[in-house]
Amino acid sequence: MPHFAVRIPGEGLAEINDEVLVVEEGGSVHEAVLDRLQRHAQEHGAAVEATVNDGPAGAHFVLRVAPDGSSRLLDQAERTDATGHAPQPPPAPGPARVPGQAPVPGPAPAPVPGPAPVPGQAPVPGPAPVPGPAPAPAPAPLSAVAAAVARARAAAAAPPAAVPPPQPSRPLAPELADRVAHINALTAAGRIEAASAEVTALREALTRSAGTEHPDALEARAMEAYLAHLRGDHREATVLALSVARILCGTGDPGAPAAIARAAAAWQRLEDGRAAVIHGSELLHMWNRLRGDGRLAPADERLARRVRAQVESLSARV
Repeated sequence: MPHFAVRIPGEGLAEINDEVLVVEEGGSVHEAVLDRLQRHAQEHGAAVEATVNDGPAGAHFVLRVAPDGSSRLLDQAERTDATGHAPQPPPAPGPARVPGQAPVPGPAPAPVPGPAPVPGQAPVPGPAPVPGPAPAPAPAPLSAVAAAVARARAAAAAPPAAVPPPQPSRPLAPELADRVAHINALTAAGRIEAASAEVTALREALTRSAGTEHPDALEARAMEAYLAHLRGDHREATVLALSVARILCGTGDPGAPAAIARAAAAWQRLEDGRAAVIHGSELLHMWNRLRGDGRLAPADERLARRVRAQVESLSARV
């Protein structure tokens, strides 16, 4: 397993394998370290471990970070050394033990004869018994800040289980509501291909009659993107979701941030690195536009930082 050495000498400063890590202005050094370790895990296609020396007090712990960004602190038994092998305790005399079971006591040693006791005197004790191996030391104390960040990151950075379904922004006309209900029923029954064909026909009809940017046509396009995701066609899901987000972003619609987040959820499942760079750059452009208009919430900022890190990592490889 790839292993890294992380040193955090103070707030705003960090080194990974002696390489200085630049932290964005206003960003957290701990989040920056975790983001960089996630990128290394993505590059290796497997979890990585890092020995972290955190803060002037020198808190020392080992962190494992998976490609999806989830992380956890390792206890003494789980830690590996730089070669990727778990450190083995030194052999100790005594009976063999089966892993997971208590030690099986061996036969008691034969008593060592000593001098015969003299009447009226206390007996002379024989040699003291040899003590058994000392218990393993408890893990070193952890930095409260780093542990809290690790727990929060592990909870917040789980991979998107599914692209969230779009929610209508306004009441639909009765005839449109009936068609949407039919599409939803097909989806609930697992007839995804049939539901996709229905929603594509609906989107095309609404686009012809009302125009591409009409709210009803955009609702249908968002549903089409969601069903493409359910079919496993993540490229089409990303393209459709981006087109909805692009229009809402351009018109200043309050639903633009949510639409960009849905597009980002579809984008994270792309397997084509070049396509991911192109579409990821468009996501970043839209977030920059919202940021300039003062419409980017803290949650959107965090998502934008994660996407930027992935785009930069992919750009270096494609």
